[in-house]
Amino acid sequence: MKFICVILLILTGVTQSDEYEVIGPSAPVMTVSGEDVILPCSIKPNISAVNMRVEWIRLDLKGSIVHRYEDHKDINTDQLQSYRGRTQVFKEELEKGNTSLKLSRVQISDEGLYKCFIQSQSWSDDITVDLRVEGKMFHSWRSSVILISVAVVLSVIAGILITRFVRKQRDLQREEQRIQNEREPLLMTVKNVTSLLRKHAVNVTLDADSAHPRLIVSHDGKQVRCENKQLERVKNEDTGQNYTFDSRFCVAGNEGFSSGCFYYEVQVKGVDCWRVGVTRESAQRKGLFSMEHQDGYWTVCLSGHRYYAGEKHVVLSLSVNPERIGVFVDYEKGRVSFYDVESMYHIHSFTAQSFTKKLYPLLFLESSVPLIICRDLS
Repeated sequence: MKFICVILLILTGVTQSDEYEVIGPSAPVMTVSGEDVILPCSIKPNISAVNMRVEWIRLDLKGSIVHRYEDHKDINTDQLQSYRGRTQVFKEELEKGNTSLKLSRVQISDEGLYKCFIQSQSWSDDITVDLRVEGKMFHSWRSSVILISVAVVLSVIAGILITRFVRKQRDLQREEQRIQNEREPLLMTVKNVTSLLRKHAVNVTLDADSAHPRLIVSHDGKQVRCENKQLERVKNEDTGQNYTFDSRFCVAGNEGFSSGCFYYEVQVKGVDCWRVGVTRESAQRKGLFSMEHQDGYWTVCLSGHRYYAGEKHVVLSLSVNPERIGVFVDYEKGRVSFYDVESMYHIHSFTAQSFTKKLYPLLFLESSVPLIICRDLS
C-alpha cells in the first residue's frame, strides 16, 4: 500500500514541498512593555520542525538575528545584544510544527517587523509578524478610559448620545485604516498590493548622459545593457562635474521625485548581476564609493547568486529568483520597499529614512542581457 501511495504522488506531480507552508497572524500582535509575548508561527499542515532550521529575524534592523534554532539546538552567537537571554522557541512544540517565539520582558524598542524563516532539506518558507508595544502608563490610561466609557454607555440618560458617538468614532477609525492601507502596502493582502502599488506608477526613462561609458541606453530610455568597449560621452556642461558614473556600472533616471509616492518595475529576467533602486540627487557618482543608504543609495541586488540589500551587508532570503522587481517609495514617510512582482512577495524595506533632496530611479548591471523598465503598469 505504501508503494502504491508513492507511485500516485509521483504520477500526480505532488511533492512534499508543495504541501507545506508557514503561517502566522494576519493582524499585528499587541503587548505591553514589561510583559512576555508570543510571536505565533507554525507549519501547515503540522509536521515536525525538530530537524529544520528556524530563524527569527528583525526586518526593520537590517535583518538582524533575534533567535536561531538549528541542528537540534539554539545557536545565538550572532544574536542582537538587546535580545540576549530573552528569547526561546518551545522545544516540545517543534515536534508539532509550532515554531513560535517567546519574547520575555518586552521593551518599547522591541516594536517592529519580525520574519520567521523555516528551512528543511526540501523546502523553505517564511512569514512576517508585526509586533506593537505600548508603555505601561499608556496601557493603564487606556484601560481606565474604556471602563469610564462602558459606565457611560450603561447610563440610561446618555445612552443614545454615547451610541452615536461610538458609531462616529468607528467610522472615523475605518476611514483612517483605509487611508493607511493605501499608504502602507506591506500590510495588505497579495491580491490588493499590486493594484495599490500601481496607483503610484510613474513613467521612468533612463538618462543616457548619466550612464557609465560601457552602458548602452536604448533610444526610448527604457532599456540598458553592458558592452565590452567604452563609449565616448559628450560632456554636458549644464549637468555639472559629478553627473556621469565613471566607475560603477550605473545609470540614473531622467525624472526626479521630491514628494508623495512613486512606483516602477524593472525586468531582471536572465540578468546574473544587477542592482535596482533609487539614489539621492546629490549622491556621489565619480570614483569608487559606497552604495549604502547613508550614502544616498537605496537598492537591492543580485551578485554571485545571492541577494543583498545595500552594499552586501544584509543578505536576503528569497525562495525563488524574481524576474521582475517592483520599487515603491513613500517620500514623506521615508520608506523604500522592494517586491517580487510575480508573487508580490515583500523582499526588503528601508524605513525611517529622511529625504530632503530629489530621488532618482537607479539601475546597475554587468551583463549584455538588458535591464528593462516595464511599461503599462496601470
